[in-house]
Amino acid sequence: MVVGNRKDFWSGILFALLGVFFIVFAQEHELGQASRMGPAYFPTVLGILLAAIGLIVALLGYFRKAPITETGEDTGEIMPFRWNVLFLILGSILVFGLALNTFGLMLSLAAMILIAGLASPDFRFKETLAIILVMDLLAWLIFVYGVGMLVPVWPVFM
Repeated sequence: MVVGNRKDFWSGILFALLGVFFIVFAQEHELGQASRMGPAYFPTVLGILLAAIGLIVALLGYFRKAPITETGEDTGEIMPFRWNVLFLILGSILVFGLALNTFGLMLSLAAMILIAGLASPDFRFKETLAIILVMDLLAWLIFVYGVGMLVPVWPVFM
């Protein structure tokens, strides 16, 4: 079996399997009808759409060749998985959640952005600092000032 574009093929298979997963597990609830939808109706329809899109992408990936860049390399190759990126991104979210009550919104968000930024091979501290300042300002404007959420803004020891 010669697959033309491995990235598209396997991502289409993943989408199709995920769609089938939603279809199967949504059937534990009542489906209903289009005029009177049950709790399984919406996940089933989305699962069908996701499976259909996945099959289309997989078939196109199977028959279509991967695009070639200017340097002549094939872009359809599957790159090795970078586990450190996964752990840094998930770890940054975990740090934010654990630090929010103690260190407040501003420092917790800054720590999350800094840790997540380390996942990029193009990490630049000055750019990350600018992103931290803008996101802290936006978070304060939206959640504290705009919505009025009662989250600690600064650390409890300040």
